[in-house]
Amino acid sequence: MSTPFYDLASLVVVPSGYKASKVYAQKPLTTDGQLTFSRASTATRVNASGLIETVASNVPRLDYLGSTCPKILLEGQRTNIALYSEQFDNAAWTKTNATVSPNVAISPDGYTNADKLVEDTTFANHRVFQSVAATASTTYTSSVFVKKEEITAVSIIETTLGGCTFDLDNGTITGTGGFIESYGNGWFRCGITRTTAVGQISFVTQIRLSKGGTTAYTGNGVDGLYLWGAQTELGSYQSSYVPSLGAAVTRGADACSKTGISSLIGQTEGVLFVDFVPNNTPATVSQWLMFLGTGGNYIAIYISNQKLLSNVAATTDQCAIFTSYNLVAGTRYKAALAYKENDFAFYVNGVQIGVDTSGTVPAVSSLQNNYNTTAANSSNAGLNQALLFKTRLTNAQLAELTTL
Repeated sequence: MSTPFYDLASLVVVPSGYKASKVYAQKPLTTDGQLTFSRASTATRVNASGLIETVASNVPRLDYLGSTCPKILLEGQRTNIALYSEQFDNAAWTKTNATVSPNVAISPDGYTNADKLVEDTTFANHRVFQSVAATASTTYTSSVFVKKEEITAVSIIETTLGGCTFDLDNGTITGTGGFIESYGNGWFRCGITRTTAVGQISFVTQIRLSKGGTTAYTGNGVDGLYLWGAQTELGSYQSSYVPSLGAAVTRGADACSKTGISSLIGQTEGVLFVDFVPNNTPATVSQWLMFLGTGGNYIAIYISNQKLLSNVAATTDQCAIFTSYNLVAGTRYKAALAYKENDFAFYVNGVQIGVDTSGTVPAVSSLQNNYNTTAANSSNAGLNQALLFKTRLTNAQLAELTTL
């Protein structure tokens, strides 16, 4: 960037410095740059070595999944209702025409605690499955970490609702409503999202070995693949891994905020900028990424119905500019909302999304990343950086700031 944006900004947050309950801004180097962080539970992240690890309550998660640079992971509350998520040999998992050899491979957390699902010699589906209580007409997401061995494909199926087949050689999916994500060292997180039928009160996740393009075949009693980290959660997308044993486990929501910083926020003009990667883009809820203010007086960038929106409100809406296209989970976006009385503009990835030439600016004094009005409104995103400016940048500068 030719423009010295970090010099011009009043607040610069790039994930690096943190401790329990704090995220440190690079600017200013005062208490105004110390953001408050909270999460009422432990949680997992991918560390700089590419391994999944658990961090303590209220410790920010600098997540390195898919990158050598960390992102602050911000998620809503989620519960893993699958039991014994790392112990497929446990009786909570039913084995049919297959056996499980426990703790025979290095898992995504770096320990030798991954199990191997091995076919028997029957002509049949070779599988392990678990049934959990569910609510009718409700959306669930089920996932598991899988690594190929002799067998290079796996099907994840909900007994009533169907599923997908995952090619572990190519990282591809056959079927709809599935996802696959690489975690390195041959491990993929594979899963499906399904909505239970009217009257359906259980959700049965089947993990089937697939060979020769089918799950029904004659096994040799030897071939198999590795499993670790099963998760079934309420919602239309997968969240970070939540380990479980004999009972469901809940991860609390991440919250990052700072109050009393009116001196860092332009009260009559300014720019709100966020560089982020959405972990999902649900079709039915709003997810608040960056929020200045409280209640009905705010300046915000958020996701709603898969679109990226900007909004300025002073009791009533003053400006609302939004993208016309759906966001793509796992894709990086840079968004900037410039505000000044009768002079608003919204830029995403170097492109002007729109302008508004009528409206006032509310007086605000607080910043919230991952603003939570309800658990569903959590952003579920990785934050690369966030900036505040006390003056309205030019449109040319906004284009430069948001160019990838």
